[in-house]
Amino acid sequence: MLINVRSNLAIVTLWTKKEVVAEITRKIGVLSKLHAIGTLYTTYGINYLIHTLAERPRIDTLLVFGSDLSGSGEALLKLFCKKTLPDDLDLMWPWKMIEPIVASVRAIDLRREFSERRWAALKKAVEEYYDPSQPKRAKLTLEIKERKVNGWPVPVSGHLIVDSSLFRAWIRAVYAVMQYGCVKGSEYGERQKQLLNLVVTLNMYGREYRLEREFLKYFSQTSFEEHCKSLLSPAKPEGVSYMYGERLRAHPLSGDQLEAMVKRLRRSPNTRRAVIVTWHHPVDAASTAPPCIMVIQGDITGGYYNHTCYLRSNDIYGAWPLNAYGQIMLAEYIAKKLSLKLGAITMVSCSAHIYEHDWERAWKLVHERYSVLSAFNPDPRGSFIVAMEKRGLLIEHRTPLGSLSARLELKDSASAYYSLKAIASTLTPDHAFYLGWEVRRALEKFLRKENYEQDAELRDSSKQAGSPNS
Repeated sequence: MLINVRSNLAIVTLWTKKEVVAEITRKIGVLSKLHAIGTLYTTYGINYLIHTLAERPRIDTLLVFGSDLSGSGEALLKLFCKKTLPDDLDLMWPWKMIEPIVASVRAIDLRREFSERRWAALKKAVEEYYDPSQPKRAKLTLEIKERKVNGWPVPVSGHLIVDSSLFRAWIRAVYAVMQYGCVKGSEYGERQKQLLNLVVTLNMYGREYRLEREFLKYFSQTSFEEHCKSLLSPAKPEGVSYMYGERLRAHPLSGDQLEAMVKRLRRSPNTRRAVIVTWHHPVDAASTAPPCIMVIQGDITGGYYNHTCYLRSNDIYGAWPLNAYGQIMLAEYIAKKLSLKLGAITMVSCSAHIYEHDWERAWKLVHERYSVLSAFNPDPRGSFIVAMEKRGLLIEHRTPLGSLSARLELKDSASAYYSLKAIASTLTPDHAFYLGWEVRRALEKFLRKENYEQDAELRDSSKQAGSPNS
């Protein structure tokens, strides 16, 4: 926000809206003495502030006045008060190139004054440091050079993927790790991209799964079959520290855990104690190759057998499809033993990672199958019927069985936003995005007094993509 380009003062509001601070300065009578007012949400944003200072050499004083929610203010003060580069600042230019700017600009810390609402302190600082004289330094030309992200700069934990197709879920999981994975080393001496606590749910709801043929371009049929066999066989070859089948069917301490799980679920369908633990502490604690699958839990809800698998470590590109297929087959085995239909299968991967030697292949997979990322997936949280009435829009939330869950009446965009926000936060991302998009379209039709038909625009523009959840 530019105000008086002859002034030497600029206010950095950090996370506080610049319009709020502008109004404060207007009320205390110092707005006209400011060159500019701007936000600074992240430490990385200091690069853009430096770029502004290079183009506007009149500015020699920064008043830091706002809420510091991310540490960007602390980093800014370290740079311009201590003349030291903050550890977490990824600078776009060599230090020597920006040193004249840093040397000639001072920063005044008024964060506490802002939090205590001491506007008089801001007025005093403006009047003390205001100097509309000639620039103290020469104008510099700095080119904005965004660095390409090799890995996400902070660890991301908690990412949900819901699908009915194992192949689509794999593409989406690979994309999530490659996009948001943080680069780190591994105990194998190779770098990896890691996303923490990736949760993938496959909704079967009575369907039998058949291996999708698309997988056979990347894995052999035998690989899938052998992995499934190993889950049900108690045998362990000589010299091998563990086999999953051995830990499920002949655990050194717990014996046949798989059979025990089936008996417990049959005896007590409401139990939350049907758990298999593959870890054997005397062997695995010091092992260089301990089990990746740690815990399997069974559940009976709504007449379905539901299956959850927790993995401490999961190679999403090279092994996840085999692991997930094996758990589907294991879940089908248990469901048949219980004479139940298969419900939801969930894989929780604490360390969801892709090794560096697979990065190029992983991106190629995503690019070749990019349409998968926008494919329609039915949401078990139900569907929405959007209709236009004389007084506004009528939104009905229906369960997967068709029964009414809730009914909302919306008259304008504000009521739509606040009424649907809570519901949308519980939906799968693509469903929430669709609901907002479709309601916006319906509201526009209502305000223009035009006829509205749900999904008509989608059907016209992309018939081959199928209709969203409606």
